Amino acid sequence: MSSTPEAGGPTTLRVTAYRDLAELPHPGTVHWDTLFGPRGFYAASPWLGHAQATAATAPYYFTVTDGAEWVGALPAYPLEQDTPYVFCSPGRVVDTLHRQATGEPAPWAAGLMPALACGGRNPSHTKAGVAPGLDPRRRREALAAMVAEAERQAWAAGLQSVSFLYVDEDDDLLRGVLADAQYISFPGQTAYSLAVPDDGSFDSYLARFDQRHRVKLKRELRALAEAGVSYRTRPLTEELIEQIAPLEMALYARHGTTADPVAFRAVFDSIATNTGDTARVTTAHLDGALIGFALTFTHGGELYARQAGFDYEAKGRLPVYFGLVYYELLRLALAEGLTHIHYSTGSDRVKLSRGCTPRRQHAYLKPRHPTLTPHLAPLAHP
Repeated sequence: MSSTPEAGGPTTLRVTAYRDLAELPHPGTVHWDTLFGPRGFYAASPWLGHAQATAATAPYYFTVTDGAEWVGALPAYPLEQDTPYVFCSPGRVVDTLHRQATGEPAPWAAGLMPALACGGRNPSHTKAGVAPGLDPRRRREALAAMVAEAERQAWAAGLQSVSFLYVDEDDDLLRGVLADAQYISFPGQTAYSLAVPDDGSFDSYLARFDQRHRVKLKRELRALAEAGVSYRTRPLTEELIEQIAPLEMALYARHGTTADPVAFRAVFDSIATNTGDTARVTTAHLDGALIGFALTFTHGGELYARQAGFDYEAKGRLPVYFGLVYYELLRLALAEGLTHIHYSTGSDRVKLSRGCTPRRQHAYLKPRHPTLTPHLAPLAHP
């Protein structure tokens, strides 16, 4: 643990860096999780427990206190050159941007690693937490103090870059602080969320679509019902992990991706152990057989869809993917009074076709050595 005072305001802001969740105190009345707000699960304590348990190097947990109260929080992860979390790796992300722009790899991007990935180890909604009750100036000071401390710790540890790779476009506070701190901004991904009808009605969801599209969705729902597809939602257990593992491997194989079943099991075991009752599995069944699953997390009145898998041979041409990942999760969210289902990034056309709202994101990066800036500048936002 290290602590650094930051000047400003009627009292002194104090930034502290912890290296273990167990070290985090709970000063005053504010809990870490309350600082992140909507779309904040991957920076909240249930996910942090899993991320710490599966980290090669101990994460950082930056806090800002104003007197006795927490007013800011930021998780950050040192990532090695060969990190398996490739979508959170600045080296990998920049290489992908370079290939998209030029058709050529960017071998120089390896110079960005090892790196400090801030705001959550997940390719979805990079967040920094700041107490909403603070006045705007003080909120900005608290966030700027954490960003500055993250850089100081990264350079002291010999890391080669600091990144915030999935900042939501409407996060004006974080974007403004990063711009002032001279981070380079790159085009990011698009994240998707489905707003749950506030009247609790599935028909209100269908009413969002034009007639032609509504007919298509009803046809899918009818096909699933006539085939007798049923669903269950349960906590993630060892027994259930054994059942869903082959479905996850089948999904990887279908998309030509090599998967390590041992690593898959280790991740699911950690999620089951460390995320508490936030993690659940919704399964689809046909004639008594398991044909699909979706892993979700429930946090802060929102549902987060994490991953899925299917028995492609058993389900045949039935639209089980749509029935499970969209229609059944929506029914679950309606029944529990949740406000949104978050589907992360990718599969843009599919998510739009099922009523999801897109949210553009921006990637921010600061290299330790200015010699990399000429390479990065052509990829940055104009």
